[in-house]
Amino acid sequence: MSLVLISPGTEETLRIGREIGALVPAGTFLALTGELGAGKTHLVKGIAQGLGVPSWAGLRSPTFTLMLSYHGGRCVLHHVDFYRLNESPELPGEIEEAMHASKDVCVVEWAQVWQELWPKRHFQVHMEVVDENTRRITIDDPKKLMPALSRALALWITPDGAK
Repeated sequence: MSLVLISPGTEETLRIGREIGALVPAGTFLALTGELGAGKTHLVKGIAQGLGVPSWAGLRSPTFTLMLSYHGGRCVLHHVDFYRLNESPELPGEIEEAMHASKDVCVVEWAQVWQELWPKRHFQVHMEVVDENTRRITIDDPKKLMPALSRALALWITPDGAK
């Protein structure tokens, strides 16, 4: 399944993330790709809110720490950033464990850096800047992990965006 959405602003990106977070099953790896400033961290904030993470508003990109974990929701959210791992010869063990945790959700920004390590149970969210406020968000769910996603995101799907 593939969906193409248009988000007209940050608040809408948060709402899209919240819908994803409400539906994502534990044990899922979410690969976020897209250019700098595309809104990946805002989407993760929404996902955290949808998972019921109480500290979602304080969520920040783990660019320098590589991984931050958030507890208190219906499952643990591991937020990983591969941006600084581009030159690394190997993935740190705790990140690889988080990517495969069956009871947690792992969301990775700049996931294309280590695409060969993505678990089989994953979906990809690609974000593109359309203009200053607008983002095009393409969601690929090859294993159909979230069949209700297109219904939940119907408000943002472009006319030709559900495949």
